[in-house]
Amino acid sequence: MVGRRLLTVPACISLTLLLTAFSPLLLILAWLVGRLPACRGAVPTLGLIVGYLWCETLGISAATWLWFRHREEAAFVRANYKLQCWWAATLKRIAERLFRLEFEVSGQGALTGPGALTMPRHASIADTLIPMVFYAIPQGIRLRYVLKQELLFDPCLDIVGHRLPNYFVDRGGEDSARAAAGVAGLLTGMAPDEGLLLYPEGTRFSTARVHALRARWKDDPGRLAQLDRWPHLLPPRTGGFLAALDANPGRDLLFCAHAGFEGSSHFRSLINGAWLDARIRVHWWRVPFESIPADRRGRVSLLFEQWDQMERWVSLHASA
Repeated sequence: MVGRRLLTVPACISLTLLLTAFSPLLLILAWLVGRLPACRGAVPTLGLIVGYLWCETLGISAATWLWFRHREEAAFVRANYKLQCWWAATLKRIAERLFRLEFEVSGQGALTGPGALTMPRHASIADTLIPMVFYAIPQGIRLRYVLKQELLFDPCLDIVGHRLPNYFVDRGGEDSARAAAGVAGLLTGMAPDEGLLLYPEGTRFSTARVHALRARWKDDPGRLAQLDRWPHLLPPRTGGFLAALDANPGRDLLFCAHAGFEGSSHFRSLINGAWLDARIRVHWWRVPFESIPADRRGRVSLLFEQWDQMERWVSLHASA
């Protein structure tokens, strides 16, 4: 951990200062590149990258100050949650203004009540902000995240993420029992104003990933049928979901569908301008705890039924 941060923290700060120093020249180059139809998002993409780096650098600075400022654990945790909320809300505002995004949210009634086990769709680098800015911050819910280990190379997520009750999972699946225990452990001691966030797909949806899965599962008719069943989604991984339900202390399930971010799943693809003037539609719905089956087979069926509902909603709104 220390060795990783000795690499990522100086690299992040140096890159922030470097891009800021050369931003006038980079802005001119981005404007010229943006004249190409395939690169019309070059200028706002540059702005988002610089804004993201400044959020990282300021977040690192704030996290360092909090480490010196607080010696009482509860106050330290509260301060880090506030820093997490600032980071997410600031990134959302930057993207919203640069790309002139319009958000349309439905199903807000599902957001009220004690913290839930939240299961969003995952299709873009930006949709990770949706649960925080539209659910956790307005409702005062502290989300405990299940995150992929690759995100540890983001220094803010690494530092603050380890100060808060989160679990960074190895998506390789070589130690599934350990991963399941890590997910289940997040539900221990959960207060009414806390919830869990788990991405059932495990990674961002993309057509390239679907093609790769089709090649990998070419001899598995059941798996191929899942890809056909959910053409706008990746088949949900059941391991983390079942582990969370096995340890569920009585919380509802909260699902989140969204459409509008499909055009750019990575920073490098933002340049295509798919986000410009985009309308981002977000829809929430809740499954009460009392409706969750007690047996594992029934729980998998429940997850698949919710994924069917997710697919219907996304297919209706993705091209709207």
